[in-house]
Amino acid sequence: MSFLDKLGGIAKNIGDKTGDMLAVNKLNSKIHAEQQAAAEELRKIGEYYYGLFLSDGQTAPEIAEFCQSAKAHYDEAAQAQAEIGRIRAEAEAAKAAQTAAQTPAAPGGTACPSCGTANTAGTKFCCQCGAQLEAGAPVICPQCAASAAPGVKFCPECGAPLSRQGE
Repeated sequence: MSFLDKLGGIAKNIGDKTGDMLAVNKLNSKIHAEQQAAAEELRKIGEYYYGLFLSDGQTAPEIAEFCQSAKAHYDEAAQAQAEIGRIRAEAEAAKAAQTAAQTPAAPGGTACPSCGTANTAGTKFCCQCGAQLEAGAPVICPQCAASAAPGVKFCPECGAPLSRQGE
């Protein structure tokens, strides 16, 4: 019987410790939640006083330094955001310039609708990106740069041949 009494005592001890740990964990959770709520209220107070600082520049001397520091941080963030916009605009302009530079310079070629690379007349797939070139794309006359319908063998404007030899 003493063995069963010892076993019962150990089980009761473990149960008490588990109960204590649960109570402590609950209290720790409550402490954390209350501290978070207090921090949120302090944030609201700070936003209120910072708003006053921005509206009339007048604040209590004790917080003026903090408000000026916060404003400097916001200004730096705004400058960084403007720099991001400038970098993106430059990248887009460079891409547009590159696409324009890849547009066919010689008449009779076909520009890829995907990447803008100049391809020779009659090419079915882009030599740069492999995209299928439009089957119904107009043909450009090598003599007068007039546009002609696909499959036309002579320019409707000047009569120059539009197909390559061997076609």
